[in-house]
Amino acid sequence: MNSAQLHLAFTHVPVILSLTGSVMLIVALLMKNNTLVKTSYVVLVVAAIAAIPVFFSGEEAEEAVEHLPGVSESIISKHESLATASMIAISVAGGLSLIALLLYKQPMILKAAKLLVLAVALISGGLMTQTAHLGGQIRHSEIRTGAASQNPNEAGNEKGGQENDNEKDDD
Repeated sequence: MNSAQLHLAFTHVPVILSLTGSVMLIVALLMKNNTLVKTSYVVLVVAAIAAIPVFFSGEEAEEAVEHLPGVSESIISKHESLATASMIAISVAGGLSLIALLLYKQPMILKAAKLLVLAVALISGGLMTQTAHLGGQIRHSEIRTGAASQNPNEAGNEKGGQENDNEKDDD
């Protein structure tokens, strides 16, 4: 399996885990269940670890698709920028979760950590979801919204080449 295949195969794992960890933490806080809090921290740590190979395989995945017809360089660029922000956010969420797990017996840290981890995890989950959405748009033009996401070459291709055929008839 090459890096591009790895990127595509595992890209959903950190997204789903970050969202799952966030929801688990919300439920844990509402239920006042410390076991579930710890479990959500573990899920967020695993999400951060899972994001590492996905992030670092992105460049090779880009090289594999950037010259294919219908691929939008502007969407790749947006995806890449958002992926960096997502990686930072999930790393912070995972790091804070790990610290919270290691210092779990400290009551003052425990209370502050729950809210801090939750805030960062929610931000991370949102960023990762948007990053995944943009990643899907790279090869799936059917989920793109509006002309802003198209490059000039794609605009003519969207009509199935009809514009070019009409030009030939006028000659």
